[in-house]
Amino acid sequence: MNKDQSYGFVIFLISIVVAIVYLVAFFAPVVNLPQYWHDLAVGIPVLLFVLLVLVISGWIGWTMLTTPPPAPLEPEPPAPVPEAASSPAPAKRSRTRSRRRK
Repeated sequence: MNKDQSYGFVIFLISIVVAIVYLVAFFAPVVNLPQYWHDLAVGIPVLLFVLLVLVISGWIGWTMLTTPPPAPLEPEPPAPVPEAASSPAPAKRSRTRSRRRK
């Protein structure tokens, strides 16, 4: 077993032990343990979650505070107007046929 595999085995064992202890503490009233075990089993993960959210939001705020603003965009010069579009359109003739008199 190499070094990485032994670290993985230790992490796996620790996670199994913590999961068993957590389940026993969570169901403390059922297995006749003191109530404060259950309170800790519920309170500690909630506390850690709240702290995680606060650390992430603080990190986002710090990043926004210390990041310099982007360089302003220079306005583009107006595009030249084609000459055909600038002159008024010619008036259309009426397409009605006039009757010839005989």
